[in-house]
Amino acid sequence: MPIRSNAQDTLTPVRAARRERLLDAAETLFVAQGFRATSIEAIAEAAGMSKVTLYGYFRDKEAVFVAVAERIADALESAVHTALAADAPFPAPLAAALTAKHRIVQERVQRSAFAGELFQAKAAHVTRRFAALDEAILTGLTEALVRAGQERAWAAETAQLLFSAANGIANRAADADVLTTRIDRLVRAVVAA
Repeated sequence: MPIRSNAQDTLTPVRAARRERLLDAAETLFVAQGFRATSIEAIAEAAGMSKVTLYGYFRDKEAVFVAVAERIADALESAVHTALAADAPFPAPLAAALTAKHRIVQERVQRSAFAGELFQAKAAHVTRRFAALDEAILTGLTEALVRAGQERAWAAETAQLLFSAANGIANRAADADVLTTRIDRLVRAVVAA
């Protein structure tokens, strides 16, 4: 299910750690203040670095934002892949994969008072990355359903239904526990039907 290679693969360990520290600071500030109110100066200061150091990694604030979004996408991809590959009784991996995706988004973005602004700030590249990730998740769900004995066309339709319904649940879930419970009920109801 890998969508892209990691940009950090070419960095030395010291540079990779600095880059991660910058991204940690940026993510915290974007969530706390929104994209517009977060400045390059604030990111550098929160990371304990100079603006010059930050510009050695990113050309501008949008590039920092894209890197933060890519990191979140990587976390989603890894969590979903791990859940689908788990040796657990069917349909638990389906529920775990959908829950993992939405918990990460809920914990890292949706909890922000600026979530709407952050979702709108996505650059075209990031939008394509998340669309490709959604397609990879749908493919993973479909393959899990096929391995469980569903005919491919039916499995693809079921995967789309589960994916869409889980998005709706995630948009209304008050917290992670509610999200987990409702997605688990959804998967069991649809797959058992």
